[in-house]
Amino acid sequence: MESLHLKEVHEIQDLTKGHVLYFFKNPDHYISNVIEFVLSGLERNEYCIIIENDRMTPLIKKSLTEKLNNNCLKKVMFVNNYDFYYAKGDFRVNSIFDYLPNLIEGYSEQDLAVRSWAHVEWREEPEVCKKLSVSEKEADLIVAKTKLLSVCAYDSERVSNELKESLLSCHNFLVNE
Repeated sequence: MESLHLKEVHEIQDLTKGHVLYFFKNPDHYISNVIEFVLSGLERNEYCIIIENDRMTPLIKKSLTEKLNNNCLKKVMFVNNYDFYYAKGDFRVNSIFDYLPNLIEGYSEQDLAVRSWAHVEWREEPEVCKKLSVSEKEADLIVAKTKLLSVCAYDSERVSNELKESLLSCHNFLVNE
C-alpha cells in the first residue's frame, strides 16, 4: 500500500510513527537531525536503530556520548548501511526486524518500541534507481504494518529527478533542509 499523501514537516522529533523521506545537503545539519531523532526517541523510551556509513557513525556517536549516559547509549544501535542494504549481495531494503534479535539482548516484538534512521547509499550498478524504488515500497509496507517511525535519509546530490518522484510516492512525510 503506497502512501496516499505526503505531508511536508520541519521537525522530525515531533513524529511518533510513519515513513519519513529526508533529503539533506549539509552534513552538520544532517548529524544534528540524527541526534534530535535519537533524543526524542529516548524520551519516549524507544530503542533507536541508526543505519549509517563509516564516515558519519563516529561523528554521531561522539555527539551522543557527550549528551547521554551509558544506560541511554545502550538503547542506540548502529548498523553499517552497506551491510544492511547489501546483506544479500545486491541492493535491497531488509527489514529492521531481521536485525533486532542480534542487536538487542532479550528482544521480543511485544516488549519494546523501536524507531529507525537509515542513511540510504548505494553503489553505482545497473538499474539501481529501480531497485531503490522497489525497496522503498517494501519498506513502506513494513513501516505501515509495524507502526514504527522510520526515516530514510538521502544525500540530495545523489538523487535524480526520476528517483525523487518515485521516493515521494512511497513515504508519508517529507523533510527538506
